[in-house]
Amino acid sequence: MLYLRFALFSLSLLTHNSWAQAGNFTLADWPKTQTALKPVYVRAIIEQAGVHKVSFEKDADFYVAELDKLAAFALGNQYATYLNTSVAQNLATIAVIHCDWGNGIPPLEFAHGYLGATQLAQFEPLYGDVIAKLKNNCIENPAPKE
Repeated sequence: MLYLRFALFSLSLLTHNSWAQAGNFTLADWPKTQTALKPVYVRAIIEQAGVHKVSFEKDADFYVAELDKLAAFALGNQYATYLNTSVAQNLATIAVIHCDWGNGIPPLEFAHGYLGATQLAQFEPLYGDVIAKLKNNCIENPAPKE
């Protein structure tokens, strides 16, 4: 229990100091992160986004699993750009792709501005169904056009 308290205290310092803010905790670091700390990191990132008026519907466990998946994908494809990008920014990318980035801007419009067509295309093999939903205004199965 003492270790967990120390870990949570250390994490609170980490998420508020300039080292974490500067993006030094990257996706390449994510797979080496202790499993018990991953949801704590994710909740801290989500909480920080809330300060900037961004809301999320999905929970920390969802984002932990997606960050694990994205890290494996980026490592397997040697996508240094993602691996060298902060975990917070990669979490934001996942949220945007999954229509879970609530900031008042239409999701597809924001995705195009935030990610661009090239990055969306790179995610197609991993997130094809999710990107299709994003392109349909975040509607799972749009009604057929008459």
